[in-house]
Amino acid sequence: MAAAKKMARWNGITDVKDRRREAILQSVAKVLRNSGLSSLTIQQIADELGMTKGNLYYYFKDKHDILFHCHMRSTEISLLALRDAEALARTPSEKLRILLVRHIRGIIEDGFGAILQTDLEKIRPAQRKLYVSKRDALERGVRDLILEGVRVGEFECGNVKLAGFAILGGINWIPKWYHPGGPFSSAQISESMADYYLRGLRVGSELATDQAVRSDNGNIEANSRHPN
Repeated sequence: MAAAKKMARWNGITDVKDRRREAILQSVAKVLRNSGLSSLTIQQIADELGMTKGNLYYYFKDKHDILFHCHMRSTEISLLALRDAEALARTPSEKLRILLVRHIRGIIEDGFGAILQTDLEKIRPAQRKLYVSKRDALERGVRDLILEGVRVGEFECGNVKLAGFAILGGINWIPKWYHPGGPFSSAQISESMADYYLRGLRVGSELATDQAVRSDNGNIEANSRHPN
């Protein structure tokens, strides 16, 4: 009986700590979404949560530890999108579209996407290695879907690796220009951008028509932090 009580108490404490850590990460995402990475400080995160910096250090070692967990969370959201795409769709183009739409929405809506521009050298080597392994898994997943599309005749692509880098690189840049107060929703932007990338891969289609370029540029300008 004593052992059972001890085990129950231990599980409860862990669960509370995990939930509190999740709340901290969500607060970081809010700071990133509203103010950007440049203003991210331990004090600001603590103030957002109504806690002291000392209490914050109970959950994370330092700012770099928080950044690492944000990197991991962002990538895990995208890897979940990859798994869902594989499970929900049958053709390569359907799979890639589901992945891109959910990946883009995750970057826009969850706030962690702003962390993608962070210098990885600031993260501890062991943590950096773990994050890079997950990031590489996402990149391989995108390349595999493009290659699958080429093999079955849906896509035409001379350099699958370069195409994957171009797609993910363009998506990773979204936090630089996106503004949540713009007239287009995350759903509209993700659908439009996913369609744009797929048009460039499909056999027999041009990389982009003049109309598509004007449309996508209009979306970017309307939702830009610094529209020209």
